[in-house]
Amino acid sequence: MAILSTIGGNGSLFVGEDKTFRLELLDSTYDPAVVGSGVPIDMAGMTLVFDIRKKDASPAPPIVTKTPTLTGVYNAVRAVNTQRALATLSDDDMNLFQAKTYRYSWKRLDAGVETVFSWGNFSPQKATAP
Repeated sequence: MAILSTIGGNGSLFVGEDKTFRLELLDSTYDPAVVGSGVPIDMAGMTLVFDIRKKDASPAPPIVTKTPTLTGVYNAVRAVNTQRALATLSDDDMNLFQAKTYRYSWKRLDAGVETVFSWGNFSPQKATAP
């Protein structure tokens, strides 16, 4: 089950800053309205990508594609699970954006199990120069 969510807005994401994005992968029992719901899924061995494009259907190459690293230790008990996929964008990466809305996705790219885990708007803001 893919989760639709927005990254940015409300002063949380700016052009030119260093930023790390985190993914905790949960099964289909996850309900955003229920705290602590969902059973963690082990991401070890998965080929993951964090992708940002102008539009979902943009034929051009993505503005940024990052291969995340895994951190933490997997545990099927969510309260104990610390495994996360981390995608880091440097200030140089973030300077590729303007203050407008783009589209992002977290995906699994393994043959036969390609899956979108999360997608939505990526909306950086612009503060003072540079």
